[in-house]
Amino acid sequence: MAEIEPTPSPDDVIITLRPVAGGSSTIEIDRLRDGSYRATHRAGMGTLELCRTDDLERLLRQLNEALVTGTQSGYVAAVRNLHETELSRAS
Repeated sequence: MAEIEPTPSPDDVIITLRPVAGGSSTIEIDRLRDGSYRATHRAGMGTLELCRTDDLERLLRQLNEALVTGTQSGYVAAVRNLHETELSRAS
């Protein structure tokens, strides 16, 4: 049986979003070994995994909408909302 890595390192960083020019806060989307995508919020020295999903297009659309219309806290909330939706579908 394969060992599951709780916080795997990114295999394939697809995009790094920086909503504020010169800011230290970013959202990084990477592809994991199992083929799913992960959105991670990085601010200063801290890192927070926001979600994992198989639907990259939906994740990018959600982030785009949040970045265009909202604030930094808004894009984090938008991706976490997507994560909650993914979890409810899985159960």
